[in-house]
Amino acid sequence: MLSAALLAACGGVGSGSLTPQTVPFTDHGQTSQSRVEDGPQMVVGAAPSATGLAELVATADPARLYIGVFAGERRTGGHAVKIDRIERTGDLLAVTVRFISPPTDALTIQVITTPAQLVSIDRRSASGVREAVLLDGSGTEMARAAVPQSQP
Repeated sequence: MLSAALLAACGGVGSGSLTPQTVPFTDHGQTSQSRVEDGPQMVVGAAPSATGLAELVATADPARLYIGVFAGERRTGGHAVKIDRIERTGDLLAVTVRFISPPTDALTIQVITTPAQLVSIDRRSASGVREAVLLDGSGTEMARAAVPQSQP
């Protein structure tokens, strides 16, 4: 019992610690045709189908929590979404992302694209998390999403 109390006092799992903890994630891939026109936005779901990016996952894993990030509509090819890191602070997940654009002098296909990326994390690492926030590299908030509370 004493060790459990010490673990909680030192910022152990589920303690509500305000020290950011890196959350490992699995990259399931990107698409340039997500069909999500409004962006940036993020969707968190217990299954890949909840994110609208199920085609990026061969087999869904009920022990994973899926996070889809969408850039919104772009007028050319060459755009992408890149999730750099995920951190947990208390009951909040912070997803840091880069929205990549082609160089101004690049030759790009002239077609409307809707870039997105899908990643997943171990659902246990999100236990007790209520909300996820999407941040750009400078720490500016881009979007928020609710995190489902059910456990596998």
